[in-house]
Amino acid sequence: MNPPSDVPGDVALEPRDASPGLDGFLPLKVATSSIARRAKRTAISGTLPTWLILIPIGAVPLVVGVWLSLRDENLISPLPSTFVGLENYRTDVFNPTFGKALVVTLMIMAIGLLVQVPLGLFLAVLLDRALRGTQLFRTALITPMLLTPVAVALMFRFMFNSELGVINWALGSLHLPRLDWLGESTAALLAVVIVDSWQAVPFIMLLLLAGLTALPQGPREAASVDGASAWQTFRYVTLPMLTPVLLVTIMIRLIDGFKLFDIIFILTRGGPGTDTQTVSMLDYNTAFTFLATSRAAAIGTVLALLTLPVYFVWVRVTRIEQ
Repeated sequence: MNPPSDVPGDVALEPRDASPGLDGFLPLKVATSSIARRAKRTAISGTLPTWLILIPIGAVPLVVGVWLSLRDENLISPLPSTFVGLENYRTDVFNPTFGKALVVTLMIMAIGLLVQVPLGLFLAVLLDRALRGTQLFRTALITPMLLTPVAVALMFRFMFNSELGVINWALGSLHLPRLDWLGESTAALLAVVIVDSWQAVPFIMLLLLAGLTALPQGPREAASVDGASAWQTFRYVTLPMLTPVLLVTIMIRLIDGFKLFDIIFILTRGGPGTDTQTVSMLDYNTAFTFLATSRAAAIGTVLALLTLPVYFVWVRVTRIEQ
């Protein structure tokens, strides 16, 4: 007689080939669907209080902003605001000023990614080798993450000074031409990318280093046994396995690029002229310089819509990784 089974009654049983130590019957399913549903209910009930707080915090300003963008409210006129529909979008979004700000934003994001991701990946691979002194090196590299963007921008503003800045002093010592970093269009854009990269590379490095640490060693060891060089192992084994982490890192940096404001506000104020004015900076100037709150709300709504595709790609990549 078979011993009584402790498997729930709704578990289907199916005969299997006899094998040593088995009585010929094994559970076909251990109520996986029920376990999954129970886990999902537990997760929802555990995070429900957080969602009840976060949803109003995110939804109420968004709804108010959309409603405000459909009116002609400003802080100068004493007259009550009226409903104007999509007029603010037509005048403030579909115009050359917004187009230029969007181009500047995309340029800073593109140049920044081309610099930050390869450099962060290189440092992550270097630290993953656990060479002598890497602990001290890692501590020094994450220092920029501990500083606020405003403090970093103020520090670099002094360093980029065309007369007294240490960067121009170093260029002069190397017999290279001095640059008007914050007064010339291309140099100012490059200065913004340098400051943003100085603070973003450690973040990228830590994300990729965590991804490298979590990768299984088996495929890389097998490639090494088969005679693959270090570059071939990285190119054909490590990098494909690290791709989901790379994509998530790029998504995070794209979202950060759309809302880049504080560094530019301290460093260049969007100048010279509007050559470093991003969409976030344009939104700020519209609201707090020209006091046109409804027009600023329209720009902010469009900025939120621009980040939505990046967010959905991020969610999809995260699900694939899981």
